[in-house]
Amino acid sequence: MKAQILLAAALLLAACASDDGGDAVGAPRTTWRCDGGSSFTASYTNGGALVRAGGRSYALPHALSGSGARYASGDVEFWEHAGTATLTGAAGGPYANCRH
Repeated sequence: MKAQILLAAALLLAACASDDGGDAVGAPRTTWRCDGGSSFTASYTNGGALVRAGGRSYALPHALSGSGARYASGDVEFWEHAGTATLTGAAGGPYANCRH
C-alpha cells in the first residue's frame, strides 16, 4: 500500500514538472512545416510563445500586430496569421510560408 501511495505521489510531481524550455510538460506544441523542408515548433505561454527551431529555444513575448499573432524578441520574430506563419532571425531557417 505504501509503495502505491509513493508511486502516485511521484506521478503527480512529474506531471507538475517543467522541461528544459520552461513550459509545462504536456503543454500543446504546434509543429510548423515550411517551404524548403524546414520546420519548427511553438507552444504558447502566458503572454508569449516558446519557439524551438534549429536546435535552439526562444522565449518570445507577445508583440503588437496589425493582424494575426506576433511574438518577438531582438532579431527573432514569430508571426502567424490565417493559418500560415513565418519565423525570422532563428537558427536553421529560412522559415517561410509555414503551415501546421
